[in-house]
Amino acid sequence: MFNPILFRHQLHKMPELSGFEEKTAKLIADTLRSFGYDPQVKIGGHGIALTLESGIPGPHLLFRADTDALPIDEVATHSHCSNAKGIMHACGHDGHSASLMALAYRLSMSSLQRGKITLIFQPSEENGQGARAMLDDESWSMDKIDYAFGYHNVPGHPLGQVLCRENTFACASAGVSITLKGKTAHAAYPETAVNPTRALRELMLDIERLPQNMPSSFSLATIVHVNMGHPAFGTTPAEAALMATVRSDSNKCFHSLCSDVEEMATRYAERDGLRLNIEWFDKFNAIINHSEANMLLKQACKGLGFDYNDLENPMRWSEDFSEYSRIWPSAFFGLGSGIEHPPLHDSRYDFPDALIDVSCKIFEQIVRDMNGLKTTDFIEAI
Repeated sequence: MFNPILFRHQLHKMPELSGFEEKTAKLIADTLRSFGYDPQVKIGGHGIALTLESGIPGPHLLFRADTDALPIDEVATHSHCSNAKGIMHACGHDGHSASLMALAYRLSMSSLQRGKITLIFQPSEENGQGARAMLDDESWSMDKIDYAFGYHNVPGHPLGQVLCRENTFACASAGVSITLKGKTAHAAYPETAVNPTRALRELMLDIERLPQNMPSSFSLATIVHVNMGHPAFGTTPAEAALMATVRSDSNKCFHSLCSDVEEMATRYAERDGLRLNIEWFDKFNAIINHSEANMLLKQACKGLGFDYNDLENPMRWSEDFSEYSRIWPSAFFGLGSGIEHPPLHDSRYDFPDALIDVSCKIFEQIVRDMNGLKTTDFIEAI
């Protein structure tokens, strides 16, 4: 019998970074095959998809889990610690994958009464590239999706509490790296230099003030790194580098923030005769939940007697499930990992195994409500 907790522990021991999830994908595909399935593999890199069909018209639901890990050294002492130095599942993607695998196992012993179910195990969520890569892969023939669902564990909330929200669930965000290049000079003759100091100083202040221009939405612009010149008293700086993150609960405001950053940097570089280079990293749109999909989620939680909490504010972090919510009616939700649980991306983090059964039951209840299953009772917790 399949044990999703042991499966999660196995994934936790063998973490792989975004774009390198080869062993993870093999384990997932082999496990699905052991249930009698024939999954499609290597979608958008190391993505895996499985579609179950009833042969009878009905809704097509999609459920998604992510599979990649982070470049963090694990410091925990449990028996399933990472075997890969400097890499660990510090965000719970091992748990998300175990949840979806538990659903696949339960569905393997049931029959859909109508419609279709698609399960996707997506790579490269942490760098914001995996969802887009899977959607762009023409080898993956995807029929119309009626509703898409996914979740993320959320430390700081009661264990197992379901967290959801109408409209924006998680913010859009991106990192930007700006380099300003001029020409050095002797510090005694600064007027002969092409100095980036003034441009850097004004750009830093302007970036931090950007959210003030968007009072109708939540926005943040955070300077995360600055570097200029060399530690030499006799030489003016020739180059300055600035890194910042911008985020917003509105996709429209987020794209305006990005445009404003580029416009300001270009203006200052041209004014001061500097060469400019701008690079964007880890761009995520906001996850926008659909009211009907949220209703299906809420109905499932009510039927199961689970604690459901409508969040007042969106999550400030980002998730590339946003690529699915842009094209399909979606409900993305959080599951509380415990009030005192270590935060995400922390070297002490470990996904709570109890959430596997909670999330799997939510997914299965949605399937029962929408597609129907020939079994009448839940399989006991596995």
